[in-house]
Amino acid sequence: MKLIKFEENVKLSNLNTIKIGGIAKKVYIPKTAEDIKILLDLSKQKDKLFFPVGIGSNTVFSDGILDHIFVLTRELNRFNLYEKEGKFYLEAEAGVSFKTIIRLVQKFNLKGFEWLSGIPATVGGAVVMNAGAFGTEVSDIIYEVHWLNPDGEYIILKRDEIDFSYRKSPFQNNGFVFKVIFQLEKSNTDIRRIIKNHLLERNKKQPLDYPTAGSTFKNPQKFSAGYLLEKVGLKGFKVGNVAFSEKHANFVINLGGGKYKELKKLIEIAEKKVASIYHINLEKEIQVVE
Repeated sequence: MKLIKFEENVKLSNLNTIKIGGIAKKVYIPKTAEDIKILLDLSKQKDKLFFPVGIGSNTVFSDGILDHIFVLTRELNRFNLYEKEGKFYLEAEAGVSFKTIIRLVQKFNLKGFEWLSGIPATVGGAVVMNAGAFGTEVSDIIYEVHWLNPDGEYIILKRDEIDFSYRKSPFQNNGFVFKVIFQLEKSNTDIRRIIKNHLLERNKKQPLDYPTAGSTFKNPQKFSAGYLLEKVGLKGFKVGNVAFSEKHANFVINLGGGKYKELKKLIEIAEKKVASIYHINLEKEIQVVE
């Protein structure tokens, strides 16, 4: 087997934005699609969970030692911007951060990505979750997805071949999104100014002064999850060192030294309260890895 770079006994709390988690027995750091194929094969052979990790903004790891095939995307960071027939195409590998893309679209004044600015994400994770904000989703600007299926086959899919929906894609727990091509356009307005105003608005509404995993629950059809959590009295409610933010009830924050068992209990309390009062079963947006 080709030797793929790896690290052992890695603190999982360093691999997600809420800073909670135990120890990963081993994490792999691939550089190519061939490396990903090998790791997908290894997960099958060993019957272990294959779990890609970018920034870890919607991910919570349990405590203790976890023995999965953790795949860090940080060295899958190549990107290329080109123009064709008046359109701009951004080709970006799984580990390219949204921060990098925002710098690019500001430099060339390209529209399409501005409402996604501020989302702490990498390309791979954002496409898998169909990340979005302020009524837009990353799937709105996708031209093509290069995907390795669970058998390691390299497949290129056009946007109309992919069934995206609210915070869902066919890539969840299913192979690996290796590269994405976004379609953007030259803007007649100042994209830099739009992004600046958008980030100011985002900062007013979201708790960025504590480690957080982003939105805890998906929004049900009739009400936002934050509204429901506030109505049942959970805004600011805490279990140990983990709490629902006073600023936005759907954001769980780590007050310092938070543990997975505290977060798990907090989520269970929220699910039970909302179900008993509003008869709505909240669906988690965060991914929990045990």
